[in-house]
Amino acid sequence: MAKDPDGLGRVAEIEIDKSAAILVEQIDGEITVAIASAVSVYLQLTADQARKLSRALAVAAKNAEKFQTVTRTQGAMS
Repeated sequence: MAKDPDGLGRVAEIEIDKSAAILVEQIDGEITVAIASAVSVYLQLTADQARKLSRALAVAAKNAEKFQTVTRTQGAMS
């Protein structure tokens, strides 16, 4: 992971829409998650907390995909 001139290592920037994004940065053992929008929120996580958040998001994404598949299938049947 390359570090920018300020010494921050940006891991990801996920655009939500034109006015909001989620930023993930990591410096040594510190992980920062920022939800940037009209009102920004910054969370500093340990590696264990980041892993738990990642797992929770993965489970939620999988469940949402299943829900969308079922909803599309039901819509096609009616």
